[in-house]
Amino acid sequence: MLVQGCAQQGAPPGGPQDEDPPVVKKATPENYSTNFSEGKIMITFDEYLDMANFTQELVVSPPVKEKPQVKLRNKTLIIEFEEELKEDATYTFNFGEGIKDLNEKNVLLNYEYVFSTGDYLDSLSVKGTLKNAFDLTVPKIPIYVMLYTELEDSLPLIEIPYYVGRTDAKGNFAVNNLKKGIYKVFVLKDGNNNFLFDQPNEEIAFLDTSLFVDGDYFRNKLLQSGVYDSADLYYDTIAITVDTAGMSQDSITMVLDSLERAKPDFNTVFLDLFMFTEDPVEQYVTDYSWNDRYSLKIIFNLPLTDSFAFNPVFPASLKSSDLVPEFGQNRDSLTIWTADTLVAFNDTIGVELTYTVLDSLFNPVIKRDTLRFTYRERSSGRSKEKKKEEPQPLAVSTIKNRGKQHIQRDLTFTLNQPVGTIDSSLFELYIIPDTIEEPVPVKPVADIGHLRRVRISNPWKEEGRYRMVLYPGAITNIYGLTNDTIDVKFNIRPLAEYGRINLTLENVEDTLLIEVYRKGSIARKKEVFESGSYVFDFLDPDTYRIKCVHDRNRNGKWDTGKYMEGRQPEKVEFLPKDVKVRANWDHDLTYVIGSNDVPPTSATETDESRQPLF
Repeated sequence: MLVQGCAQQGAPPGGPQDEDPPVVKKATPENYSTNFSEGKIMITFDEYLDMANFTQELVVSPPVKEKPQVKLRNKTLIIEFEEELKEDATYTFNFGEGIKDLNEKNVLLNYEYVFSTGDYLDSLSVKGTLKNAFDLTVPKIPIYVMLYTELEDSLPLIEIPYYVGRTDAKGNFAVNNLKKGIYKVFVLKDGNNNFLFDQPNEEIAFLDTSLFVDGDYFRNKLLQSGVYDSADLYYDTIAITVDTAGMSQDSITMVLDSLERAKPDFNTVFLDLFMFTEDPVEQYVTDYSWNDRYSLKIIFNLPLTDSFAFNPVFPASLKSSDLVPEFGQNRDSLTIWTADTLVAFNDTIGVELTYTVLDSLFNPVIKRDTLRFTYRERSSGRSKEKKKEEPQPLAVSTIKNRGKQHIQRDLTFTLNQPVGTIDSSLFELYIIPDTIEEPVPVKPVADIGHLRRVRISNPWKEEGRYRMVLYPGAITNIYGLTNDTIDVKFNIRPLAEYGRINLTLENVEDTLLIEVYRKGSIARKKEVFESGSYVFDFLDPDTYRIKCVHDRNRNGKWDTGKYMEGRQPEKVEFLPKDVKVRANWDHDLTYVIGSNDVPPTSATETDESRQPLF
């Protein structure tokens, strides 16, 4: 009996799992009260709450300087104010995902508690959607949508907003209970939770015009249009009462009127906003190293412009011709090769970098950085003198893909160090129609855009068999090292192994960049100026995503926005579905520019647009 009496009490096991969020049973003062003068709010729920991330989720609009004190007493949530509230203001407390039950963690999403310190409640709203400008995806975490009652461009940098809303998991947002007026709209992924755009890497969006919010104005405009009559645009004179007991709706989508009706919402302005990160103004070196005897490496935070230059400053004997630059593909990295072994075996090299940046007033200025590189020999248990005398092989890599060469591409040879000289007499190319090899004229050239690559162009024959021979001395690097004999056989892939996309574009009104993505990288790109059909052929079988960039400045790439210049990011759109390209198939697609504003859905095996190529 003693053991039974001391047993832990609890709910009996079994039964269906609770999937319902907490329900508001009582609020004191009542939700949507006017002439509010209390120092605290008490909201009682039907079950116990988990308060783990409540403070982070609560958003008060208009914002308060001192965060309210939050307590939980049994099933009652108590919020006490730490400062005097504004006069004649409507306050909205949005709890985001902060209200959830203790056991099952079911969330009462975006519950709002609203009151006015004046005689009436403001009832206007700004609602809409937020997407990432680059790929139209929805931000993964809640983002602040902020409204200002003044219109100066500098406000998001120096003042907290008057009204604040927040996005949900689908990118929808609502800023409710607004006064009639003109607003500046700004969106901020707040890195330090201060409601200020004060960090260069904070993601933002903005409306590039002021926003006029006035229900009476829009109602009158609709009446004047003749499309609606007064019965459509005016509510009944009977006051709508809001019963907060039992309320569990999402405030972003909830309709306060208990009657559903298909009429214009003249109390709400709807917006589509696109979020981006500005390009940093300040360029700088993020890292530099000298780990390989023959190359110095520098990493930058931004791609370098044509104004970039560098000069050796130490030792004094070094000349500009002693250092050979190789830029990375995106020009945000630089490898500086030493021109010969004599230069390479200096222990310290100093380099001055010169490039153009923008100052705080967006004026171009010249910046100089001096970097000092010191090489430390790796410990190998052998003397430096002996290591110098050892021959170093010239590494050369060539055709991969199981010996199959793309019919439209050059045959390439990539070195581990810059190309010095090429002896074309030591290159031999043969085609093998049967068993007898037939020589093919060949002219190898150094790749202008790649210091370590040699190219061979040739009109390859479909399904042709080839043999390529490089004799010692065919390629010599800048340090005098040459290749061993290279003898490779390869085949040209048949056309039946490729697919093709025939894309017809309609309603093209500006310059477009059509980018065809494969596994997240751009496989093909075309610049388009008018409606018509465009072919992307010789595509490897795979899934492709087609993106259209409205290239306003015609610089051949997508550009982000700049808030203080009032510049929005360039618009993008995608074909509604990814394309699953199959070998030996034609894929006929038609797209009307401006007809899709969401990311594409994944490709499927069923595609009626496919036709066999042969």
